[in-house]
Amino acid sequence: MKYSKTLKELFAGITLNAEDLLFLETFQIKYLPDRVPQKEFSVLLRANPIIHRYLISKYPPIEIFINTILKENVPINNKNIIEEYCQELLWEIADLIAYNKYPEVYDAKVEFTWELNEIIPGKSLKGKIVIDAGAGTGKLAFRVAKYARTIYAVEPASSFRSFIRDKVKKNKVKNLYTIDGFLDSIPLPDNSADVLMTSNAIGWNLEDELIEIERVLKPGAIAIHLIRNSDPNTENPFHDILISPAWKYVCTKFQDTGRLKLKYSKTIKKGIK
Repeated sequence: MKYSKTLKELFAGITLNAEDLLFLETFQIKYLPDRVPQKEFSVLLRANPIIHRYLISKYPPIEIFINTILKENVPINNKNIIEEYCQELLWEIADLIAYNKYPEVYDAKVEFTWELNEIIPGKSLKGKIVIDAGAGTGKLAFRVAKYARTIYAVEPASSFRSFIRDKVKKNKVKNLYTIDGFLDSIPLPDNSADVLMTSNAIGWNLEDELIEIERVLKPGAIAIHLIRNSDPNTENPFHDILISPAWKYVCTKFQDTGRLKLKYSKTIKKGIK
């Protein structure tokens, strides 16, 4: 298991059930073939036919993947092993479940250790239109809202958008708006923002995301991507692309309690990458 141990530590105290997969949104189901351990997933699907039907009805292209793993993995009849495999599967994708079922737990558990002056001087945001793309629970967006004229929190998970809207209302924030969208499909006009930021959000469809980011930013606008590596000896997998001549991002490194924080930034020049 690649993620389950880390996610069990991060989300200690929450409970996961097979029915939690009914919370998954279409874009999350799309990620499952790259995330799920196949043997365990086949066991869960056989034990829970409603999950099988739901995933295919919500995202029909996944049927090919599901049929393949069901064919390649034999049924298991031992109830204890079935439960063990189901829990292993659920914890391997616990972050996806937490997005939808426990947004308040995700907000409390997932650290955001960036100071605003590490990202961008607050005074430079005055009067600016800012996009926080892949906003999550809005940790970055709420910091920026204190300085910017307007900030759009673009986030595909409806539970996170609801969480942000509730927090906006509770804290009477007047300039922060949530938008349903993806980094490679931002529902804003061309040349509409002065700053775009992401925090551990880029990389699902990197080239298209970078193109889309430059579309929505004005000439002279700033794009900033924040990435926090859990292992200081592990290079960001997107580093070479971001700093390449094609994209020309500048990488700035920060140390944070034994972990490495990376900021990639660039000024947008239309027609020139």
